[in-house]
Amino acid sequence: MSETRAQYQPANHDIVNLTAASLSAARNLTEAERQTRFLTVVRGTMEFQPTDPTQTMLASLILGHHLAIMDGFRDIACLTLTPAEAARARMVTVAQTKLVLQLARELRIARKDTQTQTAADQTTAEQTAAERGEPAPTPAGDAGYQAPLAKLLSAYTETLAKMENTDTLTPAAAAKAREALSQVLSPAPGDAPRAANPVEAHAAPGPATGSRAQRRATMKRRGQFKRTA
Repeated sequence: MSETRAQYQPANHDIVNLTAASLSAARNLTEAERQTRFLTVVRGTMEFQPTDPTQTMLASLILGHHLAIMDGFRDIACLTLTPAEAARARMVTVAQTKLVLQLARELRIARKDTQTQTAADQTTAEQTAAERGEPAPTPAGDAGYQAPLAKLLSAYTETLAKMENTDTLTPAAAAKAREALSQVLSPAPGDAPRAANPVEAHAAPGPATGSRAQRRATMKRRGQFKRTA
């Protein structure tokens, strides 16, 4: 590990821990679910192998929005929406999906900038080694970073294309989208699917309809419904 990368490790560690703690602090999560989500955020962020605080913050933002989208899809999949609510859910989710893609592109740009500096550092290190008669240092590969980013971009681009070809987001479509995006991150140990709510965990299979007020409250809590004047 280069000296430049090593000097950022404490800051990167703090950013990841703060993000994981914030995203796992929701009141509707059990203690086991909080621990699982904490590990998911840490593992998911580190899959992008951030080398400086900028990359770490971008990776953390991607994880936060990804989990919000997944929670939203989970809730929508368990509701029966009116046409207006389904249209609103689709509009908000499209915006969230575009944001994740934009953050991923920003991460790629930040990584490219770092690679440029790393290449310069590598040249200097090779020259120094040659002057001392020492073996040239081996540059760190970037394949481990490229793979998870490519997987995320592919999954989100495909999901966005499907949502943009429809006017509403139905529970069935939300369930399929959630299943597709669940492949973006490697599962944490013991990461099991979470029920949408305590009632669902003990209910018979099938969508929970609920009252319209309950549906509106759930969507508002997830940021997928907003009262208009």
